[in-house]
Amino acid sequence: MEAQTAPQIAMLRELLTELRQTQELDRARCLLGQVIIIGTYIKRRSNLIFVGVQRGAISVQELRLCLNESSENINVYGADCKAIIKGEGQLTVEQATQIYDLFEAVVEAELGSLRALLISVEVGAQVEAALCVSAAEPLCGLCAQFPGLEWEQDEDGLQYVTQRLEGSRG
Repeated sequence: MEAQTAPQIAMLRELLTELRQTQELDRARCLLGQVIIIGTYIKRRSNLIFVGVQRGAISVQELRLCLNESSENINVYGADCKAIIKGEGQLTVEQATQIYDLFEAVVEAELGSLRALLISVEVGAQVEAALCVSAAEPLCGLCAQFPGLEWEQDEDGLQYVTQRLEGSRG
């Protein structure tokens, strides 16, 4: 678990160090919000690993819980965030973790400028995760990290990220 969340653990340590050193109340609030977002990811990602080892698969409901808790904390942080998950059944551990990792990669890339994020996951013959993001940083760099990822940006600056995976386990 620690190896798979090592970058976030390092980020959490940096945020906590900065939080201890800051004297500015607004900056401290911002840092604390980021600590909560990263900490939630570490907790939920570790849980996905644990459940996957125990059961060999991840239920769509488990992924829904992960995305909903992260979304709630992003809302508290001050950005609008919503997760919509359609479908039931089981996902492979790889499918569930890849979707949650993509969500987190988008959040981390945009943490300083995130205004709104919508993630829609549809589980059926194919598993598709589609994100619509309103933020300042271009997300096209994630294509190298997530093979097959599609990225586009419209004239209003909204970014669309789509990942399609093999079908669910049923």
